[in-house]
Amino acid sequence: MKKRDQAPKKDGITRQPFPNSSKVYVKGKLFPELSVAMREIALEDTTHSMTGYKTKNEAITVYDTSGPYTDLTVDIDIHKGLDRIREP
Repeated sequence: MKKRDQAPKKDGITRQPFPNSSKVYVKGKLFPELSVAMREIALEDTTHSMTGYKTKNEAITVYDTSGPYTDLTVDIDIHKGLDRIREP
């Protein structure tokens, strides 16, 4: 019996960016040739309930576990797999 290709099809994969955030890369301290994927998340201003005064909230940066799939600058081929960045 012939096995069918079970890999997701190109049209079935979403690469849409997460809302209110952008992917950024931080250079490694011990290995500067490596970049760690992070996500910078924009926060809404805080409105104080009694005064109505708005306080600006700075963006926060968190570790991004989504890999290259949410980086719109990366050419993704699900049949090829991930780049072998640790090989060198």
